[in-house]
Amino acid sequence: MGTEQQDWRDQGTGPTTGRGNAIAIALVLPVLLVVSWAVQIGAYMARDFGSMDDRLGAGGVLTRLVIGAVLAVGIPVVVLVVQVRARRRKPRHSLVAVVAAIVVLVIAVPWNGLVLTSQVRSMAADAQQWAQPATAAERHFADGDARATLERIGDRTVRILGGDRKSAYRDGERAGGAYSEDCQLSNAHQGVRWMYWYDPGEYTDEQGNELLPEDHTVIEGANRDVDGVREYWASEGIDARSEEDMVPDQIAPTADWLASGSSYSRPGPDVDFRTICLVR
Repeated sequence: MGTEQQDWRDQGTGPTTGRGNAIAIALVLPVLLVVSWAVQIGAYMARDFGSMDDRLGAGGVLTRLVIGAVLAVGIPVVVLVVQVRARRRKPRHSLVAVVAAIVVLVIAVPWNGLVLTSQVRSMAADAQQWAQPATAAERHFADGDARATLERIGDRTVRILGGDRKSAYRDGERAGGAYSEDCQLSNAHQGVRWMYWYDPGEYTDEQGNELLPEDHTVIEGANRDVDGVREYWASEGIDARSEEDMVPDQIAPTADWLASGSSYSRPGPDVDFRTICLVR
């Protein structure tokens, strides 16, 4: 009997060995592939969704992509090597695991090559962007006070049109003025955006009376001195672009440090200034 078994080994004939383990491996490998996809897709979701403070950074995304690659590519490669060696020792060793590993690798290698290459390139581009200096416009107030400047220009514009921010109240407190929010500079560093607005329809006087009753378009004592606004803006180095086609007598301030597309002034007075993202 021992001689017959030796003949089977020599001739590559006889009963198949390792079939049970091979089938188990063949069932596990596709599951690992799906798990790797879940890990990698989860990395992208953690990067793109949720609050800014909780989002996954580029390094974290790369780490999860590598973990997914180990599950989808690394383990099948190990299986393939081990099973091929076993096959060489025992020609009748089952090929089920080898076939499963090859199928999984055919699917996983192109995908993981794509996502890993894309992430590395993205990180390189981010590093290059991060190394760039802020633009001249973003540094406009590097040695100045953006809030004070915006409030000065905004308040003067309101006064030229017959209003007074310091006489406007909302919920019993003085309203309007400049406020800020975080933003991202062109080089991906954190900056600050300043906004100023005066909307009489939202305000009352100190006694709680509406500044702009429903049947009025301008507050009491207001005017339409748009030319006066233009002249004042020019003294501050700000050009004016007419938006008459959108709203009568509406003009938009234009300067490299202003977000002109969302800034405007019109009789009412209704004034809204927004800066671009500025260096803190």
